[in-house]
Amino acid sequence: MKRYALILATLLFAVTSLMAQDFNQTDAKGRRQGRWHDYYPNGQLRYEGEFKNDKCKGIFRYYDEQGNLKATNEFDKSGERALNKTYAPNGRVVATGTYLNQKKDGEWKYYDASSGQLRMVEDNKEGKVHGWSRLYNPQNGVLAEETQFVEGQPEGPCRKYSDTGVMIMECQYHNGLLEGPAKTYYPSSLLKEEGQYEKGQKVGKWKTYNEEGDVIAEEAFGEQEIQ
Repeated sequence: MKRYALILATLLFAVTSLMAQDFNQTDAKGRRQGRWHDYYPNGQLRYEGEFKNDKCKGIFRYYDEQGNLKATNEFDKSGERALNKTYAPNGRVVATGTYLNQKKDGEWKYYDASSGQLRMVEDNKEGKVHGWSRLYNPQNGVLAEETQFVEGQPEGPCRKYSDTGVMIMECQYHNGLLEGPAKTYYPSSLLKEEGQYEKGQKVGKWKTYNEEGDVIAEEAFGEQEIQ
């Protein structure tokens, strides 16, 4: 009986060793080939995927330290572009988009982990927000804010909207700061306030109107004084 147990243990060890040899291999040039995986210090699988000539191939799966699927990257034939899905611990998708050479590229969408509601859509280039960034109302999905970005910082128009989709503010950014004319509106779309920004600060004369269009307040900012 002991002999059979020893044989079984030997066979099990051999099979395990052979399986282990199927992973994390490199060729004579040091390029990763075949199936690869890695583990957290607690022994939990961190990621699994396949390489060909050091390029990612097919689907890579990534896990957190509790074993929950954290993300998947589905690579194209070049191994440089990957369609990403990121997951919350409850299994719900919280982000989708494309990586190019491990940097965010093109349109990315972000979702609420609890409801699945779309929360944000952003354009990206070389890992930075570049283009439009749009935020959506978490309650009804209506567009709440849209801002133009250049290489990761606000640059150009910004508009904010009410819960019903009515524009309630419009302004401009330059070098990441508010710059130039700005206006706010009543839910009826009538002008409520207008003025100017300079390097993120209110400057000059700002006027506030009632819904009949009458000026009900004026305030000066910076060195300018109301005449």
